[in-house]
Amino acid sequence: MFKTPHDIMLYRERTEEQELGLAKKGFRLCRTCRAVYFNKSWHHRNTIDIAATKKNRRPRVTKCPACTMIADHQFEGLLIIEDIPRQLETELSRLIKSYCKKAYQKDCQHRLIALDKNRRGVWRVTTTENQLASKLAHKIKGVFNKVTAEVAYSKEPDDVERTTVRFLGNRTH
Repeated sequence: MFKTPHDIMLYRERTEEQELGLAKKGFRLCRTCRAVYFNKSWHHRNTIDIAATKKNRRPRVTKCPACTMIADHQFEGLLIIEDIPRQLETELSRLIKSYCKKAYQKDCQHRLIALDKNRRGVWRVTTTENQLASKLAHKIKGVFNKVTAEVAYSKEPDDVERTTVRFLGNRTH
């Protein structure tokens, strides 16, 4: 069908370099969350030996990508939760917060930005990582019965993932 392999045009996935720029050199410290950057990635400050990593250099104070994203009111993951039964609201809120807390403990750049509730009973959960929102939706679907989940991806070059979770059955508001 194609004469040569170069006739096939595929879009390459965005790399971390394209998303965040070239890897920074040296030792950096986030002024907001106190995360530490070295060896081309961000780490929790309490998980590393700062004296060994800075090699007699003072850290450069800056903002990590997650704090920058939060300050600029940006997000990569959006989870919309609809038709939540009133008796499950507290449990669902705890599940969301604890799941995001565990994700943050594993990686300091994976964070829950906001959990907003409106008057119509629709919750809007924003996260700094699109995979976090998707995995959270999968977790909600696994924990609660009668739940549907739909995922919508943004067009290039944006990498926002929008996931909608809908509780089936009658709402008791």
